[in-house]
Formats: sequence, structure tokens, C-alpha cells
Amino acid sequence: MNAKRKHRQDLNLARKAAGGDQSAWREIYDASSDSLFNFLCYQTGDREAAKDLLQETFVTAMRALESFRGEGPLHGWLRSIALHKTLDWRRSLARRARKHLSFIAEAPRETDLGPEPSFRSEQDTLQEALNSISPKQRAAMLLRELEGLSFKEVGEELGCAEATARVHYHRAGEALRKKLEGSELGELADGTEGMRS
Repeated sequence: MNAKRKHRQDLNLARKAAGGDQSAWREIYDASSDSLFNFLCYQTGDREAAKDLLQETFVTAMRALESFRGEGPLHGWLRSIALHKTLDWRRSLARRARKHLSFIAEAPRETDLGPEPSFRSEQDTLQEALNSISPKQRAAMLLRELEGLSFKEVGEELGCAEATARVHYHRAGEALRKKLEGSELGELADGTEGMRS
């Protein structure tokens, strides 16, 4: 099926859902919820936060469905909403963390009991590495590697040029390689640049 035809089908489905057709809305949800949830999990590193953001994404989409123009895939439009919800969530989290840190800085210190033992899984290591890169770099990496989008499509999702999407992706790969160097996941990171260049 060619892209224009698919976009027309998405537009028709969105119009039906916006008009109150519950089966159309269910079709949209069923077709996109799993991949959006996975995207949000990788963006946040927190399944519960991802569930909340998925719900917020669909609530926002439901309210704004009439604004979908069908110029791109409906799933891409939903993913864009999810990405914006994630960025808002991160900003909110950073504000709460700053408040919390200022409170801790003012609290009296307890006796140092030494470092706590660390039991890290590969998933924790990977999530920490993903969290260490900028949200745009992380999104470019995930959209490219997990969703299989072209650099042009990644750029559209991030609201930037194709060349800028390539830069975000390659910088993310470099940062992940450095962060994962020496871990069992280091070999995985070494393969990202060649995976979809």
C-alpha cells in the first residue's frame, strides 16, 4: 500500500473516531498502544510512568483528533504526542527533584554507613545509559532502532531536519558506546552505528 493511500485511510479512521465511532477509536488504540507503550517505557525507564503517559497521550489525542490532517501516518502523530508528554514529564520530574534536593541539602546529616551493595541488571545499565543522553538523542535512537523509521521520519517526529536527526542519532550512539564501554552491553552499543546507517 502506498503512503498516500495509507494516510488517507488514517485520516478517514481519525475522522470516524472524532465523530464518536467507538470501533474506529478501538482500532486506533489496538494498532498503536503496544508500540507507544514500549516507546514510552524506553523514554522514561519507568513502566508505571509509561502507563500514565500512554493514557495522557490517548486523552490528548482524543481531544485533538480533529486536528489530525492526514499528512503523515496516524501512528506518527500519536508518537509525537507521546514524545511531548514525555518531555513534559521529564521537566516536571526535574522540578520535583530540584525541590527534593534543596530539602535534603538543608536536612541534618546521618552517620555514613558505607555504600549500599549494588545489584544491577543489563536492563538497568542500558536504561541508565539511555537516561544519560538528551531526550532528542534518546528519541532519535529509539525511533530509528526500535521503530525502524528513516532519518527523514525521525526528523519529522522530532520537528527537525533529516540531517539534524542523523546528528542526534549518531551522537546518541557515541554517548551510549562510551557509557556502556566495559559492560556486557558494550558490544551491543558498538553495533548501533552500523545497524541502520
